[in-house]
Amino acid sequence: MTVRLAIKILFVAPLVTLAAGCAAQHPSATLTVLPDDGHAQAPCSRAGQTIKNLFPPQYRSTQRAIVTAGGRQFTCDGLLEVSPTEGHHLALVCSLGVVTDLRVKADGGCEVLKVTPLFREDWSRRFVARDLRWLFIPPPNLQPAGLLADNSIVLETAADSAGVTAAYIFSPDGARWQALDLIQNGTIFYHAVPKNFRKFPGTSDEIPGGFEVSAQSYRLDLRIAELAAPKTEGQP
Repeated sequence: MTVRLAIKILFVAPLVTLAAGCAAQHPSATLTVLPDDGHAQAPCSRAGQTIKNLFPPQYRSTQRAIVTAGGRQFTCDGLLEVSPTEGHHLALVCSLGVVTDLRVKADGGCEVLKVTPLFREDWSRRFVARDLRWLFIPPPNLQPAGLLADNSIVLETAADSAGVTAAYIFSPDGARWQALDLIQNGTIFYHAVPKNFRKFPGTSDEIPGGFEVSAQSYRLDLRIAELAAPKTEGQP
């Protein structure tokens, strides 16, 4: 067996497990949301602005990712370029080169720009595009859903064609994004936690420096290594 083939097998094996759904089913809880008594209108409004303005409208970032599936891990780098007109363009790179290259366009459509033997197109659309959409692209028309027992604010999307809703959880004052749950048939199947909030070059506010994701078929530990945004008017 050649070294190149051995590396390829080591990289692809966890992905085959991931696609087959044989990994442990991590998220399974339900989210208990209490009705708002009318006193959380201002925090809910602030939460909507928090997620809407979380990332700059234009930036470039380098990411480091560790994916665990089927008890195995593999690492890759992500190169993300964002613009208001071109959308979110993400290339995943490993030691063998570009693994996949896709764009979530400004109109919401997904375009797979490069398919390689290491990463099938349906994997790109099913897993990579999902992480990109929910972690880095704020959904339109989020609506207040209520409060958690600790008074955390919950905003949610309407159900999509598959019956999936997204619940965004914020601090009680609405100023900090705390978690994201994707829910189908009342069960959480995808849980993400933003972490290591800090300022990057060109950002005036703190933004997530990474994410921890628990999904039905995999776990993702993502770190934003670098992020640079053009300075806006009024920034020092």
